[in-house]
Amino acid sequence: MDEVKRYVNLAYIIAAIVMSWFFMNFAAWVMGVCKVDDARLMGEHVTWSTIVGGILGVVTAIILWKSPKIYEGSLSVAREMKKVTWPTGDETKYAMKVVIATSLIVAAILFTFDFCAKELTDLILGIK
Repeated sequence: MDEVKRYVNLAYIIAAIVMSWFFMNFAAWVMGVCKVDDARLMGEHVTWSTIVGGILGVVTAIILWKSPKIYEGSLSVAREMKKVTWPTGDETKYAMKVVIATSLIVAAILFTFDFCAKELTDLILGIK
């Protein structure tokens, strides 16, 4: 089970990074809409929006990680995903070919029905 916990914890770290990026951009957008100066604090890339977004993202990930219900749910999902038998590359390629062929056949049938219905409607209404 240590391996599952490791993957779940890694997922929370990645979620913290993604949420930080989102909150940074959102904070910059809000500051722009409100016409508040997003002053540079340290160097070219560190502004108030990056600090606020980074803190919000990390705090949100920690709150989710510390929530027993959410963390146990994440572990449960990870455990179930380990039990899944994933298809091989060849099986996936074959399934993809079947889906594409089936889609083309259904598209041809629908085109034929649509074309025939249009021609019949035009004939009945005397459009041609």
